[in-house]
Amino acid sequence: MQKIELTDKKINNNQRVRWSIETGKKGPVVVLFVGIHGNEPAGTKAVDQIAAKLKSDSRELIGAVYAISGNIQALDLGVRYIDTDLNRLWEFFQTGRSKAYQNGTSGSVEYGESLEIKETLEEILKKHKQKATDFVFADLHTTSSQSCAFILLNDTLSNREIARKFPVPQILGIEENIHGTLLSYINNLGYKAIGFEAGAHEDELSVERSEAFLWLLLHNSGVLVLNESEKINLEDSIQAHKGVPDTYYEVLYHKRVEDPRKFQMIPGFQNFDPIEKGTPLAYEYEKLITAPEKGRIFMPLYQKAGHDGFLIVRTVSPVWLELSSYLRKSSVHNFLKYLPGVTVNNERSYLVNLQVARFLVKDIFHLFGYRVSKIDADTLICYKR
Repeated sequence: MQKIELTDKKINNNQRVRWSIETGKKGPVVVLFVGIHGNEPAGTKAVDQIAAKLKSDSRELIGAVYAISGNIQALDLGVRYIDTDLNRLWEFFQTGRSKAYQNGTSGSVEYGESLEIKETLEEILKKHKQKATDFVFADLHTTSSQSCAFILLNDTLSNREIARKFPVPQILGIEENIHGTLLSYINNLGYKAIGFEAGAHEDELSVERSEAFLWLLLHNSGVLVLNESEKINLEDSIQAHKGVPDTYYEVLYHKRVEDPRKFQMIPGFQNFDPIEKGTPLAYEYEKLITAPEKGRIFMPLYQKAGHDGFLIVRTVSPVWLELSSYLRKSSVHNFLKYLPGVTVNNERSYLVNLQVARFLVKDIFHLFGYRVSKIDADTLICYKR
């Protein structure tokens, strides 16, 4: 039986670690983040429930597991955040020094929380660098609308490999639309990181699905072994209903909200509901907003916090997935710089002039594993993931 440390002061005395398992055996290191948004309690309940069960579980464990608290002050108050969204700050750390000082964010509660999380993350990586066979990170969330469970991932082959082991919808390339997430920060460090969305904030099913996901994650990453019956039962508990295909999706459209107090979704939409172009979806400043694309509604905003009103997604062709997997492992991407309108920005990115390159730019660069963002109306920057 493995010892589980139910201490909140194990690393740097900063109260981030809810509990940890350190077997001392060479193996995978799994890091779980919960409560990055303080009004999403399902993940915190699930990690604590699984800790209590593991304490009396006799199966062999290898490697290490850490459960990390996110926005502690917001969790205490049951609100999404205090000053600013903790899951939108992480791009500040990408350049080696925080840009937060340049825009005033450094004075926020969440900036202080992010520094403590970053320090804890670095300590874990340093501690297990020699013995870890793999590092796997998972961030647990819930949504403001009713929803089946689904997984968010930056579209890398290593993320696909771990995420595809779960029988739930998979949303690719979310980092192109929602910037500054913890998952993107970890991916940019070179590690696997996926987000699990369990359902509505206060739904007890969200706790059940979160716990099922955690057991399956520990099994799929190699920390422990579930028997076949356990595995089937846990997979059944997180599967989407029949109206939602268990496949990959991509984002077609992202509605950005300036002031969430002036935005109101029309009641009744659930994640992955099919919609037609022109479907009435919301009101902003009392003006009706309709769907600009046919697809499925994704993450409709039913709370007065956050700036992501809704997204529209569509399924991704299996042929596209196979082709992208092949191309990313090939040397063909070395010829991207010769395409019309494309210039080299640095060893990991290209600039694209949209006045020259007019067709299928995002599709082509996505095939080769690049993240595509707009610099201005005529210029894209494409980063190698």
